[in-house]
Amino acid sequence: MSNFSDVMDYLGLSQDEAARVLNSSADEIVRWRNTNEAPPLHIWQSLVQMLDDVRRSAEEAAKSADLDHLEASDLNRVTLAMPSQMSSDLAGPKRAATALAVATLARVFV
Repeated sequence: MSNFSDVMDYLGLSQDEAARVLNSSADEIVRWRNTNEAPPLHIWQSLVQMLDDVRRSAEEAAKSADLDHLEASDLNRVTLAMPSQMSSDLAGPKRAATALAVATLARVFV
């Protein structure tokens, strides 16, 4: 496995989704995931943008919570909006952002 593969897993992207959003072929995605061959710089830049979108979405969701009245059950109802530039039909990045937002909010109880 490669670092590229780890990023794909973190973002929850399937090989077909990654190929579509990164404007590459499924064969390239498989090769980059399973070998030490790194993708070109523009692919890494696109991934950085996606990771930044995930982080920003999580931060905004956490900021909008009412921490003074937060209950543990509220953590199961966290919702967030992904940036419009990120394809709205990608469930993986939204799951990653939600997990980050919930983890941030859960710190209130620690």
